[in-house]
Amino acid sequence: MPWRKVAMMIVAMVLPAVVAVALLGRPGAVAFVAAMPACLATQDANVKVSVLVTLVMGMTGLLSLGQPDMALIVAPLLGLMVGICGSFGYARAAIRGLLTWPIFTSAILEGRPDTELFAVFICAMLWAQGVTWAFGEAGSNGTEATESAEYAGVFGIVLAVGMTLSVWVGGEYFGSHGFWFPLTFVILVLPPHGQLFSRTVKRTVGTLAGTAVALGAAWVSDAMWLTTTLGAISLVLGFRMLPRNYTLFTALLTIAVLEVLAIVSDVDRLAIERVGTMGAAAAMTIALGVIGWAVLRVAAPGALEALQAGGSAPDIGGQRRSDSRASASRPG
Repeated sequence: MPWRKVAMMIVAMVLPAVVAVALLGRPGAVAFVAAMPACLATQDANVKVSVLVTLVMGMTGLLSLGQPDMALIVAPLLGLMVGICGSFGYARAAIRGLLTWPIFTSAILEGRPDTELFAVFICAMLWAQGVTWAFGEAGSNGTEATESAEYAGVFGIVLAVGMTLSVWVGGEYFGSHGFWFPLTFVILVLPPHGQLFSRTVKRTVGTLAGTAVALGAAWVSDAMWLTTTLGAISLVLGFRMLPRNYTLFTALLTIAVLEVLAIVSDVDRLAIERVGTMGAAAAMTIALGVIGWAVLRVAAPGALEALQAGGSAPDIGGQRRSDSRASASRPG
């Protein structure tokens, strides 16, 4: 990723989170929850689509906050929404729009009135979209082919089942950091779906490597300056690695996440939970992928062949493709 785009990602996604956390404490993380998907969805589609999917994620997130039963109701509906969006060519933007929704199922954002959280959410969302637009990156990842009705329907059902199972398993078996389970699942099923199995393997390897580095750093020293510096450098370098090396990106992102959360929790426990949720989510994703493949094999073999032959779209933050639009919302 060009350094200019790396800078854009940091300004759009990290800066509002730093300000919000400094002012509100841990609940200020809602700024990152809004800014990250807003920035990514704007690059995938345009500002209008990004506003729609990010707002839906925010409102359903507040419905889920502190209410596990409601989260189980919302999760399958979000999965079906993504399937429907895929039939219009917006599956990638829709999934990235709900990328951080699982954080609402944790206790991280609790402690502030819903109105205050939503106000911060809106401000961070608009900031991220504005920065992405100002850098000329709106719609920069190129247009996405519309999916066949059979393909979009099957994927929506698989995603709905996976979201529901991951939310339930995460809350039931992984305690206060159970949100990592549905969050990992959503990341693994990001389009292009033809890369589902290979990306799952790469992300598993990257997570293990990043966790090992974070643990090694913690054993050397738990000084605050080391934790924050390592986390910041890893985040910047992680974006720089995209889309060239997804495994290294995952490793660096894992280091950044663990170092940031280590400020308020024990890194050894975080690392164990991170590896556990990654392994479980990868196994479930592969299982659901096999089921989806089998259904398409019978119901829509043409869509399956197209899916297996495709898969050239960039991963998170991929560079501009030669056939992409310059911008969906700004000339040039």
